[in-house]
This record gives sequence, C-alpha cells and structure tokens, in this order.
Amino acid sequence: MTRRKPLKMVNEDDPFDDEFEKMVKDTLELWHVPGVSVAVVDGDITWSKGYGIATFPSTLVSPSTLYFAGSTTKAFTAAIMSFLVDDNEKYPHLQWDTPIATLIRDDFVLENEYATQHTTIEDSLSHRTGLPGHDFSLGGPNATVQTVVRNLRHLPITAEPRTKYMYCNAMFIVASHVIETVTGRKLGDLMHEWIWKPLGMDATFFDLESAKNAKEHLATAYRWLYDNRERGFQAVDWMTLDEASGAGAVITNVLDYAKWARAILRKETPLSEKGFEAVFTPRTLIPIEEPFTGPRSYGLGWRMGVYRGQRFYEHSGGMKGFGAELIIFPDVDFAFVALANTAGTANFVDLKLGFSLVDEKLKVPLKERFDWNERRVSQRIISEGRQKAKNAVQILYPHLPSRPLPLSLPLSSYAGTYRHPAYQTLTIYVSSPDTSSNPASTFNASEEQRKSILKADRTQTTWIQMLTFEHVSGEFFVARAKGEADFAALFDDVYPVEFRNGVDGKVKEVGVGWEESMGNEKIWFRRVEK
Repeated sequence: MTRRKPLKMVNEDDPFDDEFEKMVKDTLELWHVPGVSVAVVDGDITWSKGYGIATFPSTLVSPSTLYFAGSTTKAFTAAIMSFLVDDNEKYPHLQWDTPIATLIRDDFVLENEYATQHTTIEDSLSHRTGLPGHDFSLGGPNATVQTVVRNLRHLPITAEPRTKYMYCNAMFIVASHVIETVTGRKLGDLMHEWIWKPLGMDATFFDLESAKNAKEHLATAYRWLYDNRERGFQAVDWMTLDEASGAGAVITNVLDYAKWARAILRKETPLSEKGFEAVFTPRTLIPIEEPFTGPRSYGLGWRMGVYRGQRFYEHSGGMKGFGAELIIFPDVDFAFVALANTAGTANFVDLKLGFSLVDEKLKVPLKERFDWNERRVSQRIISEGRQKAKNAVQILYPHLPSRPLPLSLPLSSYAGTYRHPAYQTLTIYVSSPDTSSNPASTFNASEEQRKSILKADRTQTTWIQMLTFEHVSGEFFVARAKGEADFAALFDDVYPVEFRNGVDGKVKEVGVGWEESMGNEKIWFRRVEK
C-alpha cells in the first residue's frame, strides 16, 4: 500500500491539499460514494470543501450541499431536554431521573411493569433501557411519534434496565414525545429557536419539505448496485422524517455543523454549564474497539472515548442513502464533520477522511496510523455479510436433519395476511422464483416450490424490506431481505422464519427472527382470517 505524504495542518494552511483530494477521490471510488462534503474546525479557523457529485449527472457537491444527518440529531434532542431540566419554574417535574411514565402515562408502557415504572429520561437518552432496536417495527401507514411510543408495550425487552448498552432509536422518539407533550410545541421548532437560530445555523431543517424548498441543494440519496448484471448508482427516494423525529430527522450541511462543533469546543452553546456537563457525562459503557485506546461510553446523545490519548465526542448517522459523522476533540480545539450520499458505505468514507485529518492534527507517525479503509476490509463487513447470506441455511439452522422434511401443506397455504401489534402487517404471497443469485436454493425443492416461492413486501415501514422466503425443512424457512438503507443495500439480511399450524390443519402464525438479541425467540404474527 502506497503511503501518502503527511498533510499540512498548521493554522492558516488549508488541510484540503492535493494529497487529501487524491485520498478523497480514491476513497469515494473504493466505497462507491458519489460525493462528500467535509469541514474542519481548527482553533479559530473553519475549512470546508465538497468533493464529487451531489446529484447525477452533473450537480457537484459543495460545502452548502444539504444531507440527511441521521442519528447526529440525537445530540440536539438531548440538548433540548437539558433546557427543560434546567427550567425548574416551568418544568419542576422533569429531571434526568424522572420516570417517563409519570410524564406520558397513557402512552408509555413497556413489556413489564418494573421497566414501565422505572425507565427514566436519562435511560432513554443513553441506550440503557434494555429495549433493543426493533427498528423494523417503526413507521407504517399514518405513523406518528405517539404511535411509535404506544407500540413499545408490544415489543420484547431483552436485558435488565441499566445493565447493557443497547442502541434504540425508539427511545429517542420517546424523548421527542415527552418534549412535545410537556411543552406543547414541536420539537423541530424548539431546536430552531433554542439552538440553531442562536448559532446562525440557517441551513438546518427538521422536515423534508423545508429542506427541499431551501436555497441550498439537497443531495440525492443513492445506493450502489453490486449485482454483476446491474452495477452502478441507483437513486433512492428521500425518507419521510415525521416519525424519526428526535432520533434522526435533521437535514443540514457541513457549514452549519461546523458552527455547532465550534460552539461545543468553546462551550458557547445555548446550553447552560450544568446542561453541557450533563450531556457529556458518560452513562453507559460501550465495548472497546480498535483503534480507540481507552474505554468508550455513551452520554446523552453522544458517544465518548479516547483516541491517541485524547478524549473525543462523536456521533455517526445513517439514513437511506446517506451517512454522517461528527467528531470533536475538545482538548486540542479540533473537530471534523463529513456528510455523504450513499447507503451503507458513506460512513466508511467519513471515518477514513476524518481520522486522517485527526492524525495530522495529533502528529501521529505515518507508520502508526490506523488505516480505516483496510480496517473495514479486514473486518470483512461486506464480505462477511454476503457469506452469511450465502450460507444462511447452515448458519441459522446448524442442526438440520440429513434429509430435510417437506412442507406439511401446499405452499399456497402459507400465503396470507399476518398481524403483529407493533411490527404491523406482514402480507405473504406466492410469486415466481428468482434463482439467478442462488441457483442451489431450489435443489431440494418440490415441483411446486420450483415453480413458485413466498414473498412479502414491507414497503409501509420506515426501513423498507423486500422479503423472499426460502424453504429449509418442515415449517422452517430463511427470509432473505433486500433493502435500500445501511448494509441492507450491500447484501441481503437473513432471518430464521417459522410457521405454526393449528389443529384444524391451517396456518395460524408466522415468526420472524428480526432481533438477534432475542436469541431463538421470534416476532410472532397472527394470521388475519379473511
């Protein structure tokens, strides 16, 4: 691997030199990302630049280009909550340790009584409630923040409260609902009035329509098609953001995020000193991961850790067709922000570019630098995902009989509409098979199965999935899910599926293993009788 020369990073010298530009170009090509906007805050100076394509065929990226910022939204939600905690005159009943159920009693109910009564504001903002992501339950027809919160009572909790870091977008939607219920105002309006306007962040938005109507260009979301038959970039629809709310609804550009980063570096945010300290106080331990040299933790809307002996604050964001990264090193007065427009791999680009600039700032010797591109390759994120998809049957069902059992009913008997109170509707239908990507999948199939397969289109949920069911043995299947967001855009997700028949010989339920933290347990949908 050819090593590039160190970047110049001395005060007035522009960090985005020719060597850096070459690195950007190579990294965009490696990870199939059309474009990226970057900004560096170094002391009193802010540098910013755009690289590549914002919208094909010819709209170039600039520092003002708008992107979905995903989960970097969470920091603003925690900040707004800090204002309410500070205001003991208007909101004396709301503190970090206030049980959520006392604030939105009718809406906030969890799987068991203890968790319902003891889960606090602080817990919801630090991913320690014991509730896993359950991301595929989010959204649906006419979804609102309130409906997301009300659905939590139907979702399994998989850890004791405050014992484990379990990233959960839904809990930030809960926080959004608390804020809007207590104040009687929209969360986005509060962010604009209390944070963005004071900091001059005029190109930051909380809804898609405002961003589409802004003077700045909103980048197109893309996915890269890896299929040998059809390679290249494919535009995907912008996500609606209503139910994402405080978990991921922000759209912004690097110029505005640089203002946010500088305010944090100088402790000149609208937050009080007490509120600022609260959001950056570690609450939940996160497993140590190379190249970080100390323990990592989650505060309130921020990850924290140590890199090369320097503490940092950080958060990434991923939406359908977008990736975001914000890294802040308070003790050396340095921050980096990157926003890019491809599903799954945009964050790879963000991390590679960001930590290359951090290494320059910290004067890390070239031979000691961690290669984020190589890291992603060595971890085999993509290849391991594809291997899991390819070998899904052996991985998900390691103890199959030597001769798989046939289905107990005709394949068409398993088609129908199934309902779960939180995961909503799963409509399974019979379709012609597509064995081009895995011709061996029909080797042991019956004649009927060679002619037809089961599918389900989950197009009404926030994270869209197109499911294909591959028969394994008896009433057991593997579901292969294609999507347009995160790693689902790079390889199929795979889940174990089981059907249950009633004593009348008809299919009554179907279970899908969407949540790994549930082990062998599944999300069970009951059949809706016609």
